[in-house]
Amino acid sequence: MDSKPTDLPEDAADEAPKPRPRFSFSRKRGGHRADTRDASELGDVLTRFAVVLLCSINAVMWWVYTEAPVVATMWAIIAIAFVIWIAKERNR
Repeated sequence: MDSKPTDLPEDAADEAPKPRPRFSFSRKRGGHRADTRDASELGDVLTRFAVVLLCSINAVMWWVYTEAPVVATMWAIIAIAFVIWIAKERNR
């Protein structure tokens, strides 16, 4: 007799289903890729945070070390404007 398994439904019922991964970077079917969150969105958020942080550091350095309040104010205005732009972009 042949000991090869057959492709009958009874044989397939004995096999346990493979567990699905809990976390996956795959996108949902039918959804637009702009509607999903992925690593590129995280990169955008971190970049925006870094820009605001660096503008703020520049403002403090210009104010404290070089004693140039005009330039420090310009850097602070840039940081505040960027935060406002991020907030408006998030609402869209």
